[in-house]
Amino acid sequence: MAYFPESTLIDTVDGFQCKSYACEHPPGYIIVKPKYIPADALTGEGLKYRFLFEQSLIRFNLFAKKDTLIQYLDQFRKKYPSYIYDSPLHQNWFFVVPVDKIKQIHDPKKGLKELLKVPKKDLDPYLVLVRELIDFLSKSGVSTENIGITHSTLLGNYTFGKSDIDITVYGNENGWKILNYLKTATHPLLRWKSEKEWRDYYQEHKTSESSHFTENEYVYHMDRKRYEGTFGETVFTIFISEAEHETWSKWGQESYQPLGLATVRGKVVDHSKSHVRPGYYEIANAEIIELENDKQLHLQKDIPIKRVVTYSIPFIQQALTGETLKACGLLELVTPKNGEKYYRLVIGYFDAYVTDRREKEYIKVEVK
Repeated sequence: MAYFPESTLIDTVDGFQCKSYACEHPPGYIIVKPKYIPADALTGEGLKYRFLFEQSLIRFNLFAKKDTLIQYLDQFRKKYPSYIYDSPLHQNWFFVVPVDKIKQIHDPKKGLKELLKVPKKDLDPYLVLVRELIDFLSKSGVSTENIGITHSTLLGNYTFGKSDIDITVYGNENGWKILNYLKTATHPLLRWKSEKEWRDYYQEHKTSESSHFTENEYVYHMDRKRYEGTFGETVFTIFISEAEHETWSKWGQESYQPLGLATVRGKVVDHSKSHVRPGYYEIANAEIIELENDKQLHLQKDIPIKRVVTYSIPFIQQALTGETLKACGLLELVTPKNGEKYYRLVIGYFDAYVTDRREKEYIKVEVK
């Protein structure tokens, strides 16, 4: 196993730009989500082109139409097999960057440290806004030493008025400190979507993430989250990265047997790791409502369903301790190196984007 922080940008020797997609990784690899790849790497329609870093690049969008994405992934696997890791532990695959193909790592902490050295009078309006946001977040009690800037803010290829401000907070407790601070903190430039805006958004953007929610359910879940808002009418997003000693999913300490699509219900007994990626909800008194392979599979009743795990950002911070959670995803039998077997449900593996699970996975609480 190896630690490498979440939401860190990596440039590769093959001209890819990728973002780390977890904090624990298989030896010799970093699990990533490709962001930009050279335009001549793949052929077809359906992905957007950008001119960045002196190159014509394709924005690799996992939310592209499924048929298009399947074609792209087939090309990608054949042309760049070293960027796909077939995990024997998961019986599933991940996008990765082999460590020997890393050209440059863009450090969010170092980037913010350098930005803070520049006098505000010498900054453009976008970076003035970034500085103001960082100053505001630091009032939560989290030091700027545990905050970083990422994506276009870090690389300097932002467009004022269009580009988001992406912030990474390091440390489990630091993450909650800022998220809880944002529940009550006010600032003249800070704004959250109103209930009406969330209702309008639901009607205009019915996606796979929202299709399993009524309008009232969707508004309930989104209106209480505080990881994405606007600051000076610029969207900002906060990502949380566990510290090395905090990672809950230690690579190589468990193996996973996929059992098929399932829907479960259970009471959340711990949501403290629901703000990281992958994140999870510890559940108790869980029951299987529906199981895809029910006729072929007989679950052992003495093995508990303990966790609902998500790699998907839309489903982080989705449920709180004490609430009843309902979720659909890939059911797995977990065999730890040390400890008892248990079942878990996983939402957001990469393969879900090109299978039927794409339209079926969700996490929600039962709203009374």
